[in-house]
Amino acid sequence: MLSIGVSAVVAAATAPLAASPAAAAGPQIIGLGLLPGMTDSVATDLNEHGVVVGNSSAGQVSRGFRWKNGVLTDLGSLGGQRVNVTGINNNGWITGTSTLADNVSSRAFLWRPGQPMIAIGPAESYADDVNDAGVVVGHGFDPGFGRRGFRWENGVTTVVEDVTGGSDLDWRRFVPVQVNGSGVIAGDCRDLAARWVNGVVALAGVAGAWSGGVNAAGDVTVTEYAPAERAYVWKADGSTRPLQVPAGADRVWPTGINADGDAVGSANTGNNNISRAVYWSETGVVHSLPSLVPGGQAGATRINNASQVVGWARAADGTNRAVLWKP
Repeated sequence: MLSIGVSAVVAAATAPLAASPAAAAGPQIIGLGLLPGMTDSVATDLNEHGVVVGNSSAGQVSRGFRWKNGVLTDLGSLGGQRVNVTGINNNGWITGTSTLADNVSSRAFLWRPGQPMIAIGPAESYADDVNDAGVVVGHGFDPGFGRRGFRWENGVTTVVEDVTGGSDLDWRRFVPVQVNGSGVIAGDCRDLAARWVNGVVALAGVAGAWSGGVNAAGDVTVTEYAPAERAYVWKADGSTRPLQVPAGADRVWPTGINADGDAVGSANTGNNNISRAVYWSETGVVHSLPSLVPGGQAGATRINNASQVVGWARAADGTNRAVLWKP
């Protein structure tokens, strides 16, 4: 469980960042810095060892990084200038998407420590996550069917089964978002939050919803935007647990959940979509996470079982920085 306070400590990054004063209690926020030549960064995932992955960008160029023990490593690419890292497992395997040398075609990749990045999945593909068994999930494009979800394991790519029934194929196609250690996949069927378990896709039951993350138990975070905006944890037994909206916010977007049922995400306020990072305890009570500057914007993406959280925060110069919140 995360101990929530109101202030932050910022560790050294590539450039100094302003921060609110340190507090004796509450999470610390650590700026993870930038890759050389880049101006912005965001952390997208972390594993149980506290190794963080994400992306650092400048203009039309984006590079994937690994942050380990305070050191940023550029993961390289499949020949192109745009890389989007999305997941890491506890073995240090990292997945995401890279453009090829033409900077037009995109391909899912797998990066393993000490080995070169390799292309995986269909010819035009995007990887979203990898679990400890080395199963990568993502989606690709089939000329005859459009967007299709896939699983990649030990060099073999298989199509993730679609929802059965109905005549509109576009609504039935399952697209993965995250996979847990047991192979349960959280994803979407266009505007329906969905969960894939052993070849069977179950729907959250409400049109106008998206999945965020899945934990070891198979619980999935869901955001509904129609008919009413709300967020909840869709538990493996089919029940739901509501997630509070903080005072002053209009909507929330939960994107990660750990084994204890603690969730993280973003709360948006007003028409300007001012964002702040938030954390929900296993009871659904919401708390704000500290930012790099007082009142600054931020967003959380994932949480591990040690209650370490990653995401992004706005720096004093107006750029975004990858950050790690520690209890």
